[in-house]
Amino acid sequence: GKLPLIQGKRVENENLRLGVFTQDLAQELDVNSRAMDLVTEYAREGKHGDITISNQDARGVMGRLGLSDEKPLRKIGELSGGEKARVALSMFALKASNLLLLDEPSNHLDQECIEALGDSLSNWGGNDGSVVVVSHDRAFCEQVGFTHVGTVKDGKLTIEERGLQERDWERYDISSTPLTGASESGEAVIELTPEEKAEQDRKRKLAFNAPKRIQKIEELIEKSEAKIVEYDDEMMTVGNDVEKLMALTDKKTKEEETVVSLMEEWEELEDVIAEMASL
Repeated sequence: GKLPLIQGKRVENENLRLGVFTQDLAQELDVNSRAMDLVTEYAREGKHGDITISNQDARGVMGRLGLSDEKPLRKIGELSGGEKARVALSMFALKASNLLLLDEPSNHLDQECIEALGDSLSNWGGNDGSVVVVSHDRAFCEQVGFTHVGTVKDGKLTIEERGLQERDWERYDISSTPLTGASESGEAVIELTPEEKAEQDRKRKLAFNAPKRIQKIEELIEKSEAKIVEYDDEMMTVGNDVEKLMALTDKKTKEEETVVSLMEEWEELEDVIAEMASL
């Protein structure tokens, strides 16, 4: 884990090879690096890295995740959000592990990629590997299939040896509540269209993940604002060099646009949190 323990101790088997995929990994990629280079370097580095991993190996994994043709050669900053998520997933997939820990892996992935990931995980590991998934994507979880279910409540984790049950979704999935008829209080329940239900499911997931994302947004805004200050300082030193002034102005403008975009996302998340809390 990345965070220090509050109490207790962590005991790891000497043969543990942990692979971790987080929902924010795609946002943390170096925008100036080529996608293929990041995947290859990640697979080679660290205690359990494999220095024999080649660019061809990386391109093979990326191709199976929908990053074919010239896309592995593009810089991260030139890729869409979904493509960045596929790069992050390629990094995760290429590094040999015997325990996979996935935090909301279906976020930022399109349906085709989600289905491919779910199918791969359902057949992964055999008797030699395990998968731990944190997710509120019902279809994805049901596709993977589980032998154990862990529930977090009142600061405690309870693990049961069983598959998923309807009650596991009652807190987060609107499909577990009646859409017609009357509520327990006798009030009429408004029936939702499939589109409205999908939108409410999306907002529930957004609201649940919002605190983590907002913390990340704060960090990204801080970095962009620091760069803006650097560009302002540098502009004061270039004198009458118009070319350098224009280049610095362009960089500053991009960072300012980034801050505006992040602030808008932050505001949207706050609105979603408030909306879901009122339900």
